[in-house]
Amino acid sequence: MFYGAEPFDAAEATYYWTGAHKPGFYRITVRGHARKFSSGFRIVLDPHWVGGLAFDVMGWTGPLAEPPATTPYTVVDTFHGTFHPAIVIIGANKHEIVQVEEFPFRAEEDVQKALTDA
Repeated sequence: MFYGAEPFDAAEATYYWTGAHKPGFYRITVRGHARKFSSGFRIVLDPHWVGGLAFDVMGWTGPLAEPPATTPYTVVDTFHGTFHPAIVIIGANKHEIVQVEEFPFRAEEDVQKALTDA
């Protein structure tokens, strides 16, 4: 098994405001096709990125099959932090700038409903 960057096809991000003078959180969704026998997909904050926020799409792959058949995957994760209008998603196949959709502060029940509906 190898732990490393995974290829992805599409990514989206929403920032949920949690009130005045409080950091909110990001909800990031990544979809892609990885080699068969891949698992443990995660979105990880890239600590070495300078000038904004970047997230790596990571996972475990192996054994490496020939020919390299793929399987679809979706991974969703949340991260607390201050708002940035765009973030960078980094995968094995590309770097993509993703525009962040803002979800205004509302009652906690509205936020939970929005997360459930998404």
